[in-house]
Amino acid sequence: SWQDVGRTASGRRRPIMMNQVGIQCRHCQNVPVKNRQKGAIYYPAKLTGIYQAAQNMGVMHITKLCMHVDEDTMNRLGTSEQTRGHGGKKYWADTASAQGVEEYLGGGLCFVTNPSVAN
Repeated sequence: SWQDVGRTASGRRRPIMMNQVGIQCRHCQNVPVKNRQKGAIYYPAKLTGIYQAAQNMGVMHITKLCMHVDEDTMNRLGTSEQTRGHGGKKYWADTASAQGVEEYLGGGLCFVTNPSVAN
């Protein structure tokens, strides 16, 4: 979002660019950026980083830090079926690519206008 553009988060070397693709916690997405807990949003530099970003978010932010996750969701996340990984790095990268997400020069992910042109 425009709130994220130009910001550098802890551990980031580059600022967020407009239209850069990231993943964010759906439970606190409407909370102002400055009020979100650590790990609420990730901007992977590569397609293969999507899987790790989602794992980091699930293990730390959603289960331990986010104050906006409802009790039912927390209970479902506590079951072994819900916490097991689904697919792995290649699966997540291929799925994002099929949806039109590609790596751009300089690092970062973006949506391409026509996914069939990118491949």
